[in-house]
Parts: sequence; structure tokens; C-alpha cells
Amino acid sequence: MNSIFSIRHQREYAFLLLPLIVSTLSQPLLGVVETAMAGRLQSPAHIAGVAVGTVIFNTMFWLLGFLRVGVTGFSAQARALGKPDEIWRSFAQPCLLAVLLGLVIIVLQGPLFQLAMLFLKLKADVCAVTHVYYQILVWAAPLVLVNYVVLGWLMGQGRMREIVIMQVGGNLLTILLDLLLVQGVGCGVAAIAGAACAGHVFALLCGLRFLLPLLPKNAASIGSIVQGAALWRMLRVNCDLLLRTACLLVQVNIFMASSSALGTLTLSANAILVQIMLCFSYLFEGIANASSIQAGMAIGKRDKASFHRVFGTTALWTAGSACCLSLLFVAVQSSVLPLFTSMPHVLAETAHYAAWGALFPLCAGWGLAFYGIFTGASLTRPVFWSTLLALGAFLLVWKVALPFWGNNGLWLAYMVFYLGRSLFLSAWWPSLWRLFDNNGERVARPANVTA
Repeated sequence: MNSIFSIRHQREYAFLLLPLIVSTLSQPLLGVVETAMAGRLQSPAHIAGVAVGTVIFNTMFWLLGFLRVGVTGFSAQARALGKPDEIWRSFAQPCLLAVLLGLVIIVLQGPLFQLAMLFLKLKADVCAVTHVYYQILVWAAPLVLVNYVVLGWLMGQGRMREIVIMQVGGNLLTILLDLLLVQGVGCGVAAIAGAACAGHVFALLCGLRFLLPLLPKNAASIGSIVQGAALWRMLRVNCDLLLRTACLLVQVNIFMASSSALGTLTLSANAILVQIMLCFSYLFEGIANASSIQAGMAIGKRDKASFHRVFGTTALWTAGSACCLSLLFVAVQSSVLPLFTSMPHVLAETAHYAAWGALFPLCAGWGLAFYGIFTGASLTRPVFWSTLLALGAFLLVWKVALPFWGNNGLWLAYMVFYLGRSLFLSAWWPSLWRLFDNNGERVARPANVTA
């Protein structure tokens, strides 16, 4: 246990963690700038159109985000093993899947857009703006998905500097092009979408520039890459993560639809609090990513002692972060909320429910951080099942509490979902130790462990 608290070990963990947090924080900044640029165009329809287009792509790419999460564990394990075929396979298999899924999105772009419009029911002017934005950015789908694979693979290799350059550089280029083309030259929505495409191209070129020298010089054979058992294991891991993300989308959509049904004022207040909680989640996501890298390395080396150390370090950083975030939010709440709106009635409504924001890190931190250890070990079935069970708990509380307690009942269901993810996932912690036998050797095919 003493090794968990050693300065050297904590420094190594922080070296992984801080760049991961910095790189993810550039993403919400990009969303803010795109919204601001759309707000400088001719009508409110441009803001709404870009916002809706962003929601469509965020939903689509979030659902396919397993490509980044899943590959990190495989990459870290291959790095620890040091076998050329394993290293090549950890990149080539998910990259092939990413290209295929990206091409499917392009081929089905028409039906996918019509399906989105069927659910969203937009006004004609907003729909027209959304369509312009969508028609351009949809062609970047393969780039985005391959970027996920490259990013996840570099994470598994522990290339923190390269990750920051790739993500922050792509987002900064998009922001600069937005400022130049929209605010400077006066271009429209098409320029915002084009700038986003340019950012994706830049990120991919940077990522490949960093990745290719790390691959073994002797490329693996096609037969090795598409080898049945390894390919099936990769697909199973990604399928579990896909189903887990689908559960998250169901919960988010029910929460937002219920907020909307409670009125515009309540919806606005809930949206502000959700944005604050999303910022909290970035920190826990950084912990999850750092733990995923170290867990994958420990699994690859068959080092049970290192795996214990990763587990303890994750618990230490999660507990500290959860307590600090809760106390910080209580301390600065009155200063933070006015940054989101200047309307007194919205501020008053948000402050009325702000206590849920202080509770969120304590409920959610454990599930958000510890799932990284499971993905690093490629043990993803518990991640899916724990999220599904948490969704069931959310639906039960939502059905009972919302009619009696209104928006507080809705927030209670929200907290139950995230607390459930933490508690249910902890029930599968013994499965992590069963990846090692009595001698510390890893059991084959961890993705098949379901107990």
C-alpha cells in the first residue's frame, strides 16, 4: 500500500492524467466558439441549425466512441507484450472497423438525416440550416472515427504530448478558421462545417505522423490482422461498449425530455447544471483514461502487484477529486452560475436545484473513473451490465418520484443512475482479480469473463 502513496508513483500518474484533461477540455471550448459564430449570422435559425447539427453528430459519434475507449486497453496490453503482430493488430483491427463504419454513415447519410428530422420536428428555416451543416460535415465521418482509433492507440502507448498536440491542435485550427471565415470574411454556416472538417484532417495527419513510427517495421500479415479469435474478441469488447453508450443515450434523452415537459424555465436551469456536471465528468474521464493505460500495461505484463497499485491509485484520485469538486462547487456556486446566464429568474431556478450539482461528484465519480480499469483490462461486459442495471434503477425512480416531487424527483433519478453505475460496477471488481491465477498469470480472453 505504501507504494500507492509514493511521490514517484503519483508523479507518473499525474503525468498521464493532466495532459488527458487538457486535451478533453478543448472540445467544449470548440462548441462554445461554433455557437458564438453562428450567433453572428443573419437569424436565430443559424444558431439553432448549427446546434441541432452538432447534436446529430455528437449523438452519432458518441455512440461510436467505443472505438477510442476499447482500443486503449488493447494498445497498452500490446505495448507491454512487445510482440509485433499484437502491436499491429491492436491498431489495424479497430482502424478497419472505423473506416467501414464511416463509409456506412456516408452511404446512409440521407436516411440518417431524415430519421433525425423525424424525431426533432424542426421548423423549415432551422431544418435548411441544419441540412447545409450536415451535408458538409458528414463526409468527415471516416476521419472522425479513425481519429478515435489513433487517439486511443496513442493513449495506450502513453504518448501524452502527441495526444495533446493532436486534439488541441485540431480544435484550435477549427476555432481559428471559424474566426477568420465567419467573423473576418463573413462566410456562413458552410464555413463553420468546413472549418470542422479541416480540424479533423489536421488531427488525423498529426496522429498518423506520431503513430506510424511507433509501429513495428515488419508489418503484420493480413491473415494475422483478421485472425478469427482476436477479431472476435475486439468485436465483443466494442459491442459491449456500444451497448453501454446506448444506455447512456436513453438516460440523457429521457432526462432532457422530462425537463422540457416541466417547462422552459426548468429546462434552462437543468441544462446549466448538466453542463457543470459535464465539466466534472471531464476530470473523472481523465482518471479513467490514465487508469486504463496503466491497467492495460499491468495486464500485458501479467503483473498483479502493478494492477493492485493501479486500483489503489484510482481509488485515491477518485475520492480526492470527488470531495474537492463537491466542496468547490458549494464554495463558488454563486459566482459560477451567473457565467451561464444573466436572467434573474433562470439564476434563481438554477440555484434552487444547485445542491444536486454538489452531490453529483460523490455519486458519479467512482463509476466514471473505475470503468477505465475494466476497459484497460478489456473486461467490458461488466461495464455494459452495470450501466444497464443503473438505467433500470433510473427508470424506476423516474417513474415514481417525478409525479410526486417534480424536478427534484427527476434529479433524484439522475443521481440514482450515476450512483447505480458506481455501485453495480463495484460488484464486478472481483472479476478483475480473476484475470490472474494464483501465480499472478493472466487468464486468457478476459473479454469472455462475465461473472
